[in-house]
Amino acid sequence: MKYLDLVSLLKSSSLEDTCPPDLKKDVIYIKSKSEFRNFLIANKQDSILATCVGLQVNSAWFYRIISKAEIPYVFLDVNFFPKLSSKNKIKSISTRIKRYFEKISPIYLLHKFIRSIDFYYTLLLLKPTVAVLHVKSPIRSRILKICNDQTIFIRTTSSDWNTAHDASNQIIEDKNYLVFIDQYIPYHPDFVSRGIDLKFTPEEYYNELNIALQEISTKTGLKVLIAAHPRRVGKNDYNFPVSSNNTASLVKYSKLVIAHYSTAVNFAAVYNKPLVFFTSELLNRSYIGTSISDMAHTFNKEPLTISNEILGKINLDELMRVEKEVYTKFIQENLSPPESNSSSIGILIHDLIK
Repeated sequence: MKYLDLVSLLKSSSLEDTCPPDLKKDVIYIKSKSEFRNFLIANKQDSILATCVGLQVNSAWFYRIISKAEIPYVFLDVNFFPKLSSKNKIKSISTRIKRYFEKISPIYLLHKFIRSIDFYYTLLLLKPTVAVLHVKSPIRSRILKICNDQTIFIRTTSSDWNTAHDASNQIIEDKNYLVFIDQYIPYHPDFVSRGIDLKFTPEEYYNELNIALQEISTKTGLKVLIAAHPRRVGKNDYNFPVSSNNTASLVKYSKLVIAHYSTAVNFAAVYNKPLVFFTSELLNRSYIGTSISDMAHTFNKEPLTISNEILGKINLDELMRVEKEVYTKFIQENLSPPESNSSSIGILIHDLIK
């Protein structure tokens, strides 16, 4: 199995390569669309492509290439993320005025027209996917665009569910700790590539976060460990130990999990861990605050505001409360539906090409 890195083609700006060294031997970096096409044509014999790149206007080229190369492919819809409310799209008046004039400019309209033609041309050429591996049901309409009546639909467990059940061998010796799930927010590639202004500096963000984590640590008597975001390489903005590539294990053996809106909170549900969502006045300057609120409400919780005196009034019993019924419902709907196939994604794909 090989991983094709198409980041330079799918993102509008270059991003730092943060692939773990032990995986680099299995990664092939694709730098151009012609290189991608040639690779698929040269390797399509007895091969199958697995992708989670959706068919959209800006990814139509991807589906056109795999269709022309006639390589069979499988679509993976195996990750959970809550539906975010439209409030996170609200921009300032000045931004909305600027966007309005951008969208009525002749250059923008011409570009939109050309991309639309390209999209519908791709639909004409499109070879349907062999299978869709999905957790949620019903299948989303944009996924159905790449399917036909021969497409096989396999309801499976989520990737986080599988990871959680593979984490038992990574034992954490000292279990008297809480874990914060790092999201690398001030430096996250999605924000960088889209030119999103978060309205705060890394120094502001990490200063209030470190203070809040220390207060929670003092209140609970638990030391703090940071589960590093996969993109975090060589940076440590925390006043606490940072651990990489073992988030599932860190959550499994922790006494408390703290997060913003990372999907890694799935592990807290799997392992029945107390879960707290941190927000702040700082984070509410951007859509991140709404995203945190949406994620918290998914688990029947309210975010804990860390930029005021609330931390000093925390009820420990409430902080450590676990709503197992909420977790059970969440798991059945989003991570491991009752009728799902529990085989690993690799095994399911392998069975498709036998």
